[in-house]
Amino acid sequence: MGSRFTRRVGVATATLTAAALLAACGGNDSGGGSGSDTTLTVAWSSTPTQMDPNEFTGLTWVYALDAAMGTLLEYDTTVSEDELVGTDDIVPALAESWEEDEGGTSYTITLRKGVESPYGNEMTADDVVYSFERMYSNPASLQAAILLKTANVDPEKPVEKIDDYTIRYNLTAPSALAMSVLAYPLVGILDSTEVEKHATDADPWAAEWLAKNTASFGAYQLESLDPGTEVRFTANENYYGERSFDDIVIRAVPEGSSRVQLLASGEVDMISEPPIDQLDTINDSDNAVVSQMPDTNRHNFTVSEKSKVLADPLVRQALNYAINRQGIVDSIYHGYAEPATNPVASSLWEDQPTVAEHDPERAKDLLAEAGYADGFTMQLAYNSERPGPFAENLARLIQSDLAEVGIEVETQAVPSNTDFEAGVAEQKYEAYLYTERPALPEIGYTLFLYLHSESALNSSGYDNPEFDKLAEQVLVTPAGEERQGIIGDALDVLAENNPLVSLVEIPDLVGIAESIEGYHALPTGGWAFQDLSRK
Repeated sequence: MGSRFTRRVGVATATLTAAALLAACGGNDSGGGSGSDTTLTVAWSSTPTQMDPNEFTGLTWVYALDAAMGTLLEYDTTVSEDELVGTDDIVPALAESWEEDEGGTSYTITLRKGVESPYGNEMTADDVVYSFERMYSNPASLQAAILLKTANVDPEKPVEKIDDYTIRYNLTAPSALAMSVLAYPLVGILDSTEVEKHATDADPWAAEWLAKNTASFGAYQLESLDPGTEVRFTANENYYGERSFDDIVIRAVPEGSSRVQLLASGEVDMISEPPIDQLDTINDSDNAVVSQMPDTNRHNFTVSEKSKVLADPLVRQALNYAINRQGIVDSIYHGYAEPATNPVASSLWEDQPTVAEHDPERAKDLLAEAGYADGFTMQLAYNSERPGPFAENLARLIQSDLAEVGIEVETQAVPSNTDFEAGVAEQKYEAYLYTERPALPEIGYTLFLYLHSESALNSSGYDNPEFDKLAEQVLVTPAGEERQGIIGDALDVLAENNPLVSLVEIPDLVGIAESIEGYHALPTGGWAFQDLSRK
């Protein structure tokens, strides 16, 4: 097994400034950082504004729910730290065992007995049925609209109670995602006895209460929530498994360099999204290192199908040949990334066609073939939140590369993350820089999620009936040679059409105090808090 850490050389940071920053975030009254053996203190770029698992409010909302939501299955974090945790790497959690029924369209799941929520209520099949009913009560929820949908879960009868500790999990067709989706925190099981106490005629699913409280069977429960500023969890004393920390404090520290200073000075135990240009600073400190693990994360130069010019596959091929990805890796990512040269993340599928060689002359030939020998002008929008604070420099490099083949790029900085995300969802931009990180590490999910014409996250507007058909077939075909062949055909279509211009592949990067152990990257992007401990 390889080391989870990559050490590099950099410069030190000032501890006085870090201490002042932590005080500004609410002080260190909990004894956070390495000063408390029983409290894990972390700094994220942002924190959730609410906790209802049915209301999408950003990725940190998903990540925070990892602490409180108990799931039927969970990802096996004991696999090699040099390998991506995949959809087959799942182990029992609230479920004790499961058995696939004949035909692959249903599973009989046996629940763990004696599991209690923080409120002292034992989990039964009724809680599972209620939880799925609540997920589908909001058709636009991430569960109903994407996660369970792509796993072919039957929306009419997703789960059935057989007895108090046995359920039947129903699909409309076989699915390679069926069981791994049950490890996603949003598909966690609620304590229906407690939640229903807070339901009203006007709020039958207790959404108002769940926005400010948690009621599940995970290792922790919500203690307090200061929306967008801080979230605190305390231990679920009835938790069936093991955990080391009694309390978790997650603070919002938007400025990346400030998070680095807090970590390097020992004031916090972990940080999210360490700035690429300060990873060396972390590794050179006396207190922390950078964890670098395999991931499916890619940074993209997404182009819109609404643009007459960019809708031409020849033009998109030209963009791929024009961009110097290795130059981007060297100058922007300081070697902590790899050029993205395939249709989807290389960690998801090994045998893929190459679509991204750097060849400016080939790019010029393709532009001429498309009728743009003299080039054209296009707009490129970006925001510092996604893919990161280096977005402006990345945009400038792309602007320079495309200028060499006759394409004039007008850049547009969008300061507000909210406005930028709204523009992406509305397909407002001709082109923009973005992040692609599928929540489930499975190629069928990825193909559908970003490029199927009916996917809610197809923000480029790509609409190819041939590809749609192949993506749909992948989702309903069991693992095996037939499915592999369909995937290969889908990748060939993408290689020919280049609907997404991917730039680089990024590993999972987390800043971690030397005193913390047990971290392993989850496919969801979140953290398995119950696995973390202090040396």
